Amino acid sequence: MDTLTMENTSRITPKEKGDSLELAVEHIFSVAGFKTSRNVWIAKYEIDVVAEVGDRKVIVECKNYQNGSLTIRNLIHQWHSKNQIIKAHKIIIALVGLVVKDSDYALAAEFDIELWSQDDISEMFNLSLKPDELRKKLIEKIDFRPITIAERYRDDITYLVIKPLLSIYDIPEEGLFRLFNRWLRAHILTELQMTETNASERSNLIELFEGSKTKKRFLNLVKKKRKEVEYWDTVYEQLKSHDVLSRERQDYYLSHMNDLLCEYADQKIFFRSDDYMARIRKLISSRLQNALLMGQFCSFTTSAMNNHVKVFFEEEGYVGIYITGISEAESNVLNWIMTSQCSPQRNENGEIISYRWWCSSLNDATEKLYRIFTEYYEIGEKNRLKDEQIK
Repeated sequence: MDTLTMENTSRITPKEKGDSLELAVEHIFSVAGFKTSRNVWIAKYEIDVVAEVGDRKVIVECKNYQNGSLTIRNLIHQWHSKNQIIKAHKIIIALVGLVVKDSDYALAAEFDIELWSQDDISEMFNLSLKPDELRKKLIEKIDFRPITIAERYRDDITYLVIKPLLSIYDIPEEGLFRLFNRWLRAHILTELQMTETNASERSNLIELFEGSKTKKRFLNLVKKKRKEVEYWDTVYEQLKSHDVLSRERQDYYLSHMNDLLCEYADQKIFFRSDDYMARIRKLISSRLQNALLMGQFCSFTTSAMNNHVKVFFEEEGYVGIYITGISEAESNVLNWIMTSQCSPQRNENGEIISYRWWCSSLNDATEKLYRIFTEYYEIGEKNRLKDEQIK
């Protein structure tokens, strides 16, 4: 396959054309050393191609149109909106059979989205026999926006902070630093994949990050693996006080470690602030985002409630709020609080088991849940919000 010629025959169905483009795009990333997968569901959205390099995720929407009916601007806006939830590090829209205008490229650039034309795809496909050149071109073309390690793992840190607040589960220190160590390693390795290193630099990195994992005991004859907290402290001390790498590089990695610790500390402070209502809104919003990405549902309750407020995520961004154990009169009151009409959900015997309210987005669901728990159930410090789905 020297070039993409998927329009050569009218006998190919639209689905076959789409599949052919997806396979070509996946092939490009796979040959370049990315971890790839096709037709993956993330946060209830189907993704044509997912390509990962280190801890960065690229998602590709493939469109093979021959009639020119697709509005590229609408597609850009759609995927910018979707990525507010998916949170990929780069969105690429691969287009075949359409002319991409300069105005389309300009709009995509505003949202940090890449548009690939048929010529772009063919050029990269033809580089498949030169994987190193292809990888270099891909990294340059994708042009990942620089992000700090705190930005990269902010949502993960939020979950670590809200998990004990919404459940009976605490995060032990060893477990916390196991994640910190893993994220530090992944972030640094990802950065190294996008730059060139020499044998000496790689040897020093091995000495720093692998040599610090063990300590000598019993007259230096036996090595014992360090605990996660001790390993973190040892690496930190090595970077601060020893000359393993260049001082600039060591200070840079120290900033990674400080950023993780500061992000965790700042979030803990926020979720223990005096503004209880602001905390509740953020708590609900963060949990919904986390549950959606993890493929879970939520089952909110409080110590004063005998029922549950369950949240299920449907396709294309819709959210369903189901409240169990309430009467029709209570559902009517809640209609006014949520300013929307509910519908009863019945079991096979025709009995009402819950009432459902539809939400158009995560923000809409957050607002409705906030009203439920502050205006109807009136939660507070002594009647805390819980999610029984957190394990």
